[in-house]
Amino acid sequence: MKKNIAFLVCLIFLGCSPKKIDLKDLVLAEKPNIDLSEFTKNITEQKGRFELPTKDGVQLVDKGEKIVYYFFAGNDNVTFDKAKIAEVLETKVVTYNGDVSFISVHPDNKDAANLLKDMLKSYSTPDSIIYNQRKFDDNEKETPALLKSLMPHLVKEVADEFDNKATQYPQQLFWSKNDILTQLVIDPTNANLNMSIKIITKKAYMDHIVEEYAKPLLKEYDSPYAHLFKK
Repeated sequence: MKKNIAFLVCLIFLGCSPKKIDLKDLVLAEKPNIDLSEFTKNITEQKGRFELPTKDGVQLVDKGEKIVYYFFAGNDNVTFDKAKIAEVLETKVVTYNGDVSFISVHPDNKDAANLLKDMLKSYSTPDSIIYNQRKFDDNEKETPALLKSLMPHLVKEVADEFDNKATQYPQQLFWSKNDILTQLVIDPTNANLNMSIKIITKKAYMDHIVEEYAKPLLKEYDSPYAHLFKK
């Protein structure tokens, strides 16, 4: 009898356990393999794409597409590659005509370093890197040390013509495969990476469905990352 009661208690406990989702498991350019609305009530539908540049920015142009945003900031049941997401900075998934087309993640700084190491290992050599050079103050010695420990082959000390020393590190890293672009950005300070990750399909990028990749006002800057997409 006691065993039966214990079994029933376990079933109830498991049934009431909160559902969890790891956004890295979502397959881009395909329908979500899970109901995203079960993990957030913050859902909005966007009417149109960001493709009409004006002097005040860009405006939405509605061509009948269905674009839905799912926002997850601060949700303890949502992770990315096992990394906790930030409490305030937004993490979101965007579907475009029903397909997962854009994922934007701000990992918690406590998990960002391990996430960066895992991504460098699993994604391998970046297809493109944008470097930044910065002189860190004495009270920020831990920051360049952290960068060197995570990316020893990509971080180095440089000096200008006046022998002013600075740390050169990757500020943006890009990987592309199957017409899906992954962009990792870091803004390191106080031994924190302040990292963000954006993953987008080529179709979503070229159609400017999210403001992050809106159509620029000046034509010469249109689609600056389009050449990075590859099969």
